[in-house]
Amino acid sequence: MGSSRSARDIDSALTRKGFEKTKDGDHYRYYLYDQQNGATLAQTKMSHGALRKTIGAPLLSQMARQLRLTKSQFLDLIDCTLDEDGYRNLLKPV
Repeated sequence: MGSSRSARDIDSALTRKGFEKTKDGDHYRYYLYDQQNGATLAQTKMSHGALRKTIGAPLLSQMARQLRLTKSQFLDLIDCTLDEDGYRNLLKPV
C-alpha cells in the first residue's frame, strides 16, 4: 500500500488497538494508557475535518513520531500487521 491512509481507517485502527478517543476543540485525541497504573503511554491527535479525508505522508510521519514509532511501524499498526500487544511491547523500555 502507498504512504497515505484514510483518516477513517486510522481512527478505526487506533480505537481497535486500545486507544481511547476524546473530542477536544477542533481535534480528536487518541490516548493509550498503561493497563496497570493508568499512565499515558502514547498519544496523538487528528482534526475533526480529517475524518472525511486521506492523510498524506507528512502527517502520517508526524503521528508516527507522536506514537514513538517509525512511519513504517505506524503503517503496520494502521494496516493491522502490528497488533496492540506488539505495539505495547515496542513502547516498553529496554
